[in-house]
Amino acid sequence: MTLPARADPVDGVDGVDDVDGTGGAVGRGGADRAAGPSTASSFAAIAANAALTRIRVAGGLLDRQLASQAAAFEREGGFTERLYRVRRSRRRGPDDER
Repeated sequence: MTLPARADPVDGVDGVDDVDGTGGAVGRGGADRAAGPSTASSFAAIAANAALTRIRVAGGLLDRQLASQAAAFEREGGFTERLYRVRRSRRRGPDDER
Protein backbone atom coordinates (compact mmCIF):
# COMPACT_ATOMS: atom_id res chain seq x y z
CA MET A 1 0.00 0.00 0.00
CA THR A 2 1.48 3.31 -1.05
CA LEU A 3 0.10 6.53 0.35
CA PRO A 4 0.45 9.74 -1.66
CA ALA A 5 3.05 12.21 -0.44
CA ARG A 6 1.81 15.34 1.22
CA ALA A 7 1.91 18.08 -1.43
CA ASP A 8 1.74 21.11 0.85
CA PRO A 9 4.20 21.65 3.71
CA VAL A 10 3.08 22.48 7.21
CA ASP A 11 2.15 26.16 7.47
CA GLY A 12 5.05 28.31 8.62
CA VAL A 13 7.63 25.51 8.52
CA ASP A 14 10.14 25.35 5.68
CA GLY A 15 11.56 21.95 6.54
CA VAL A 16 12.70 19.62 9.29
CA ASP A 17 15.49 22.03 10.30
CA ASP A 18 12.92 24.70 11.12
CA VAL A 19 11.28 22.78 13.96
CA ASP A 20 12.71 22.29 17.43
CA GLY A 21 10.24 19.60 18.53
CA THR A 22 8.04 21.97 20.51
CA GLY A 23 6.47 23.72 17.56
CA GLY A 24 8.81 26.69 17.75
CA ALA A 25 10.78 27.82 14.74
CA VAL A 26 14.57 27.51 14.78
CA GLY A 27 17.35 27.77 12.24
CA ARG A 28 17.45 30.04 9.16
CA GLY A 29 16.41 33.15 11.07
CA GLY A 30 14.16 31.33 13.54
CA ALA A 31 15.29 33.53 16.41
CA ASP A 32 13.67 36.49 14.67
CA ARG A 33 10.34 34.71 14.19
CA ALA A 34 7.58 34.83 16.76
CA ALA A 35 5.95 31.51 17.61
CA GLY A 36 2.49 33.02 17.15
CA PRO A 37 -0.86 31.56 18.12
CA SER A 38 -0.60 28.55 15.79
CA THR A 39 2.20 26.87 17.77
CA ALA A 40 -0.05 24.10 19.08
CA SER A 41 -1.59 23.44 15.68
CA SER A 42 1.87 23.42 14.06
CA PHE A 43 3.06 20.86 16.57
CA ALA A 44 -0.05 18.74 15.94
CA ALA A 45 0.52 18.88 12.19
CA ILE A 46 4.17 17.94 12.58
CA ALA A 47 3.28 15.05 14.88
CA ALA A 48 0.68 13.87 12.35
CA ASN A 49 3.22 14.06 9.53
CA ALA A 50 5.70 12.06 11.62
CA ALA A 51 3.03 9.42 12.29
CA LEU A 52 2.20 9.20 8.58
CA THR A 53 5.88 8.81 7.76
CA ARG A 54 6.23 5.96 10.25
CA ILE A 55 3.12 4.29 8.80
CA ARG A 56 4.56 4.54 5.27
CA VAL A 57 7.89 3.06 6.39
CA ALA A 58 6.12 0.22 8.20
CA GLY A 59 4.02 -0.46 5.10
CA GLY A 60 7.12 -0.63 2.94
CA LEU A 61 8.82 -3.01 5.36
CA LEU A 62 5.74 -5.22 5.44
CA ASP A 63 5.67 -5.31 1.63
CA ARG A 64 9.30 -6.46 1.62
CA GLN A 65 8.61 -9.10 4.27
CA LEU A 66 5.61 -10.44 2.36
CA ALA A 67 7.63 -10.66 -0.87
CA SER A 68 10.41 -12.48 0.96
CA GLN A 69 7.99 -14.96 2.51
CA ALA A 70 6.34 -15.59 -0.88
CA ALA A 71 9.73 -16.32 -2.44
CA ALA A 72 10.65 -18.66 0.43
CA PHE A 73 7.30 -20.45 0.06
CA GLU A 74 7.94 -21.00 -3.66
CA ARG A 75 11.49 -22.27 -3.00
CA GLU A 76 10.91 -24.42 0.08
CA GLY A 77 7.19 -25.10 0.14
CA GLY A 78 4.78 -24.64 3.00
CA PHE A 79 5.03 -25.90 6.57
CA THR A 80 3.27 -29.20 5.83
CA GLU A 81 5.53 -29.95 2.86
CA ARG A 82 8.69 -29.25 4.86
CA LEU A 83 7.43 -31.31 7.78
CA TYR A 84 6.70 -34.21 5.42
CA ARG A 85 10.24 -34.06 3.98
CA VAL A 86 11.79 -34.06 7.47
CA ARG A 87 9.66 -36.96 8.68
CA ARG A 88 10.29 -38.96 5.51
CA SER A 89 14.05 -38.46 5.75
CA ARG A 90 14.05 -39.55 9.43
CA ARG A 91 12.09 -42.71 8.62
CA ARG A 92 14.54 -43.66 5.90
CA GLY A 93 17.53 -43.10 8.18
CA PRO A 94 20.88 -41.54 7.46
CA ASP A 95 22.10 -44.45 5.29
CA ASP A 96 19.32 -44.27 2.69
CA GLU A 97 19.63 -41.06 0.63
CA ARG A 98 16.73 -41.39 -1.85
